[in-house]
Amino acid sequence: MSDARISVRVDNTTKNQAEAVFNALGLNMSTGINVFLTHVARSRSIPFALELGSDLLERRMREAVSEKVSTVSLSGAPVALYDDLQKRPYLEYPDGTRVYEIN
Repeated sequence: MSDARISVRVDNTTKNQAEAVFNALGLNMSTGINVFLTHVARSRSIPFALELGSDLLERRMREAVSEKVSTVSLSGAPVALYDDLQKRPYLEYPDGTRVYEIN
């Protein structure tokens, strides 16, 4: 399998703060980002709640998920998912509760 390259622009403060966290965990930036991307790919979710407040975010969520995703629970926190059947995002809690009106 060949490796792919990703180029991402981020402000220096964010980069330096993230790099410090990764270093404290014994990871370099590349490994830290790979851990995040691997988690997203396997769980088909983002490991933190997203706040919906812009049409752009909602549109990108719809574009990113082409089929209904399964329930994912991460350490008791709700997970932001997209319901392709209802064509809208929601938060799903570990007990299976779905909240479609995300504020």
